[in-house]
Amino acid sequence: MEGEVKKIGIVGAGTMGHGLAQTFAQGGYQVALFSRTQKTLDRASALITSSLDTMMEAGLVDKEQIQAALGRIAYTTSLEEAVQEADMAIETVAEDREAKKEIFAQLDAICPSRTLLMSNTTFLNIFDFVETSRPDKVLIAHWYAPPQIIPLVDVVKGPKTDEANVRLVVQLLKKMGKKPVVFNKPVAGYAVSRFQIAFQRELYYLLDNDYLSPEDLDAAAIWGLALRMMVVGAVQRIDFGGLDLSVRGLERASQSTPIDYNPKKLVELVQQGNLGVKTGRGFYDYKGRSEAEVCHDRDIRLLKLLKILQETDIAGPVT
Repeated sequence: MEGEVKKIGIVGAGTMGHGLAQTFAQGGYQVALFSRTQKTLDRASALITSSLDTMMEAGLVDKEQIQAALGRIAYTTSLEEAVQEADMAIETVAEDREAKKEIFAQLDAICPSRTLLMSNTTFLNIFDFVETSRPDKVLIAHWYAPPQIIPLVDVVKGPKTDEANVRLVVQLLKKMGKKPVVFNKPVAGYAVSRFQIAFQRELYYLLDNDYLSPEDLDAAAIWGLALRMMVVGAVQRIDFGGLDLSVRGLERASQSTPIDYNPKKLVELVQQGNLGVKTGRGFYDYKGRSEAEVCHDRDIRLLKLLKILQETDIAGPVT
């Protein structure tokens, strides 16, 4: 299905827009990048060129690939020109309800009937207020800065979004090497932003009360939290620790740090005797594999990752 997509129209050439243009151009798609001002487009062009040069320095692209990617990007101050014959149109305008409502109305009027209309919104539920003649072709594709590097893309379907269009977007993203996750319904901040908000609450508490230095706090995050999450994520980490221990941990934590949410799924699994890796099932089903087998696979991955980090000296704050 992704072979049907040839042109991407991107509305907005700011922080996310130029990165998206670069990403799709590197993926082999024709891109039209729109901004109201030529100054913004000139800045976007310079940033794209600089980013591609950085990728070449890292050994990820060569000069021919850079020239090919740059040749696929057209810059325009005409919205009509940007989305003319576009198969997908992505808006990256300000996080403002009225601004997005207006741009979706314009895109619906201008774009061909086949065009998918997507938003890069972080916190707004566009399905509550945008009005188009094609609700089956409206969805959210939320990227993370810098989008030309970060693989994650949140794909969110609305109540009327056609599942075939969701699959199309997911397949296209995977073809470009991205890691899409599909949300069944909108939630403000998706997963990562919600993680970060909760994480920052504790970060500021520790810093404000002088428990440790910023450098040591980052070391704790990198070598204790991030390293493991690179292999087992956030949910499976609970499976390895034991769901019963997580329940007891939450009970102890509530005595010192208020927790305003009672996890229902966690408690249900514990009551069912599904305690994680040690019982063969938790949030994940380990399909009859022994605890030793599952831990072996985890540890091999952790050791390989640790070896790379230690040998290349790429983990740590950028100073």
